[in-house]
Amino acid sequence: MLRLGTLLATGGLAAMVPAGIAGAATRSDGNQVTKTYRGHSSPGFDQWAYIDFDVPPGVNRISVTSSFEPFVLVPGVMSNVLDIGIFGPSGFRGWSGGARRDFTLSAADATPGYVPGPIGAGKWSVALGPIVYKASGMDWQVGVTLDYGPPLQPVPYDTLPDSIRGRADDWYRGDLHLHSVHSDGARTVDRMVADARESQLDFIATSDHNTSSTGVSWHGNVPTDLLVINAEEVTTRHGHWLAVGLPQGEWVDWRYAPGDPGALDGHVQRVHSLGGLVVAAHPMTPGPGSFWEFGLDHVDAMEVWNGPWTLDDAANVAVWHAALSLGKRIPGLGNSDAHATTDTIGLPHNVVHASALSATAILAALRQGRSYAAESAAVTVDLTASGAGRTAGPGEELPLGLFDPVDVTASVSGAPDTVVTLYTEWGTMASTAVGAGGSGRLHWRGWGKASLFARAEVRRLRPGSSTLDQMVALTNPVWFYGADRPPYAVERRVLFQSTRRADGTWTSMRPLPGTDVDPTFAGVQVSAAGMPDGTVQILGLKPDNSLWTATLNGSALSRPWQRLDGPGRQQDFTAREAAVTALPDGTSQLLATGMDGTLYHQQRRTDGTLTGFRSVPGFTPNSTWGATKISLAGMPDGSAHVLAYHTDGAMYACMRRKDGSWTAWTRPAGFGGAPTFAGPALAVAGLPDGSSQVVAVGLDGCVYHQVRRPDGRWDGFAPLAGVDSSRMGASSTDIAGMPDGSAQVVVVGRDGNVWHNIRKDDFSWTGFARIAGPSGIDPFPAGQVRITALADGTARVLGISAA
Repeated sequence: MLRLGTLLATGGLAAMVPAGIAGAATRSDGNQVTKTYRGHSSPGFDQWAYIDFDVPPGVNRISVTSSFEPFVLVPGVMSNVLDIGIFGPSGFRGWSGGARRDFTLSAADATPGYVPGPIGAGKWSVALGPIVYKASGMDWQVGVTLDYGPPLQPVPYDTLPDSIRGRADDWYRGDLHLHSVHSDGARTVDRMVADARESQLDFIATSDHNTSSTGVSWHGNVPTDLLVINAEEVTTRHGHWLAVGLPQGEWVDWRYAPGDPGALDGHVQRVHSLGGLVVAAHPMTPGPGSFWEFGLDHVDAMEVWNGPWTLDDAANVAVWHAALSLGKRIPGLGNSDAHATTDTIGLPHNVVHASALSATAILAALRQGRSYAAESAAVTVDLTASGAGRTAGPGEELPLGLFDPVDVTASVSGAPDTVVTLYTEWGTMASTAVGAGGSGRLHWRGWGKASLFARAEVRRLRPGSSTLDQMVALTNPVWFYGADRPPYAVERRVLFQSTRRADGTWTSMRPLPGTDVDPTFAGVQVSAAGMPDGTVQILGLKPDNSLWTATLNGSALSRPWQRLDGPGRQQDFTAREAAVTALPDGTSQLLATGMDGTLYHQQRRTDGTLTGFRSVPGFTPNSTWGATKISLAGMPDGSAHVLAYHTDGAMYACMRRKDGSWTAWTRPAGFGGAPTFAGPALAVAGLPDGSSQVVAVGLDGCVYHQVRRPDGRWDGFAPLAGVDSSRMGASSTDIAGMPDGSAQVVVVGRDGNVWHNIRKDDFSWTGFARIAGPSGIDPFPAGQVRITALADGTARVLGISAA
């Protein structure tokens, strides 16, 4: 901040002028006194300046004008701005940022963004927030006018009620992020209320930038059918946050940075003491000042969907999912952030299960995560998880024992031509298409503590303004453990390996070496391919969804971990799923699904170079394929068999021929005459005779197997027998085709441990046996398991530890 200069007193307007600011001669006009100040600000974004002036007794109005040197660096994104506001002897009196250049205030009235009230005698300050992109700086000018006269009479404001009568325990819809004429919005509060009614909302929050004036502007227009919650969007230069549920007239400061000791924490504690909710707003928006730099430790919730769906929102959801996977219980919210009258209030909004339509009950439910976000009032999502004799919904706990099954159901209505997808921290578990009628239901069965949580998304597979799809709804997670029993940490999800020798004995489980900065590799997914030279190529997804590859030779890495670029050599590529397979000529093929579900393919040459990811063809010419789970197998003739759950939830298969062309996608029949097969896991392996074998986990949580003959015919799915039951329950599975014509299968069983089985060349099974952990005796608990065959008849098992 600029230091204060010499006290000047001229013509009844005495000013404390900061260094670098010059005050021109005062102009008097009867009962009005005006003084003009000129200044210059250096280039910068996070800077503040203040013009202090004394107001003598008898002044009943203050008016301020401003102007500044225009400059545009990036149209619509980076240009010179002079934010303005004012503080009086008693503190904050208004802020309009860059939305206005002039304002006035008195006891009887004030420009929107400014708080009416008595003009007290004493020191006042015009607060300036210069945002300067011009290298030579920015000149600016501010005029301050004092009007003398008898005191004006204040107009009292109406108190917003805490609740709407007669509304008990139910689901309520509301938008917490709205802007009016009191900041940079175009709506009056009356228009805001009318448009919220039109969107069929039950509650709204008025959250204008850095001002409390909205809360004191209600005069005879408080609605009786719509709950209005007072709020503020605290717009710092290092990220924005919503203070929701503030008492009317309360104001929260914004002039601090992440490095300032206790700055954010102190304001958060104050908001909490007032009963309010703290929400990180549009945290991944890359615009200057919008990107969230304060971390998520002090906020109650995170705005993961802000206005019409864009790439920013996709990034928000990815960061949020990563936080959930770390066990951080931070609710995700969706708000419209509507400014213009053409912005739709309620696109999106939150659907909250609260005990009453009251500010207290709504904020309590949002803090717990008892909500989901939807694009309109037509969309309804019912997510429930049942297990151990209990049922829970979003934001609730369903503590499970090691052997307890959990059934998760997502029912959707009002969402025609969409796809419903279920996620856990291990990624996509199941998906199903919703037809033109708009209603659909997805069911998935998991086991014990194989997952920490489950949440659902509903997407429309049509391009948005900057994305390949559009979000329609997303829920907060159902948690599968008690808050007093922390989950296993993601840092403990270490990648382990073990080898099954040709004689049937096993080496002990050992962690794989990590990257240069990590002793071991921690991740959420892994895929492996046994190469003809005896090495194993590995693909791994870290918790941030970055995609890495390495080559394992014995127990050491012959090629260290290297992060893979995405399509078009995108260096920050993130993926949901990845798979790799080896071909007889020493090359390998890789598949990866982008965060939007698009499936990509590339080859790795024998010298280790990569051809680059390219999208896989879809059903029709020039279309692309979308997938939630993928697997591929190298075949003896140099082709590759690709197996995937499509975004419609069904299993499909195709072949990539040796010449690089693709066959059409076909859909294998399900078990017991069902037209399709769907589930959370699948795997395919090629056999020396040109056949391939498939294992998959169905929506009932059980493992199924079938053979695809060399001529393309399928034998049909059959369940695999469990250790002490007719069917083997599992959350993850993989299969490897061995040189002798047998196939080896691994699963993460319903007890959370890794199990192994062999389908011999006479089609009989040895039965499942448990694989030991690092001790050589204790079982190995895992979240995901993979197996690959080597030419010498050994098999390499890789598992991601879950304990």
